[in-house]
Amino acid sequence: MHREFPNCLTLSRILCGAIFAGMSASAPLIRGATVWTGPLITYNQPSPDPTQASNQDRITPDVWLTRAASKGLFNAFSETNATALSPTNTEWAFGTLDNYASLHYTNWLAWLNGQSPTTLVGQPAVVHLISDDIYISIQFTLWGAMGSGGFAYQRSTPAPAQLTGANVSSNLFFFNYTTDAGFTYVVQSSSNLVDWLSLETNLASGGLVSFSDPFDSTGTRFYRVSRLLSP
Repeated sequence: MHREFPNCLTLSRILCGAIFAGMSASAPLIRGATVWTGPLITYNQPSPDPTQASNQDRITPDVWLTRAASKGLFNAFSETNATALSPTNTEWAFGTLDNYASLHYTNWLAWLNGQSPTTLVGQPAVVHLISDDIYISIQFTLWGAMGSGGFAYQRSTPAPAQLTGANVSSNLFFFNYTTDAGFTYVVQSSSNLVDWLSLETNLASGGLVSFSDPFDSTGTRFYRVSRLLSP
């Protein structure tokens, strides 16, 4: 499953820096509840072997959802099998992300209320990642029954980073971009929007990150900031 560079923002520097063009989407600038409103991705567990990274949806550095051939989901970051409290560090609610703040969240088993997880297929829901205070839309599209294991769902991703403060000073071109703690960000540049060169990679602690590059007034250079979803 390819999850690299799902949300890329491109900033262009034209000629002498007279024109700056960027694509951005809103992202929280303060700590607190974070709502992932980025593009939906599909996770489909390749096989019911929860020990393999490819069979874990590593949503954040400390939430890795997976499943064995039977029973429910669990968090492979902190668990080796599904228990009454699995998946740890999560709570669940039926509803949509638009109403995340007013939904009633509970643990996985209480959420199911005695029903088979197969009844989840097609129902809109929200999962709250407790320690990071992140809310994600999720809708199951498959739940393997009768000991076959496996599951699939669509879920939201982080909103793209926001680029701010593009400027030229002291022969440097610089800008800031917003980050979510625990994710890796890559700054790349290109002269033709086809061939990209990675300039900087960092594991963010959250908030704004500043980037600068020697200013070149001889032509056009484009920049983009990409976030890796995999921890």
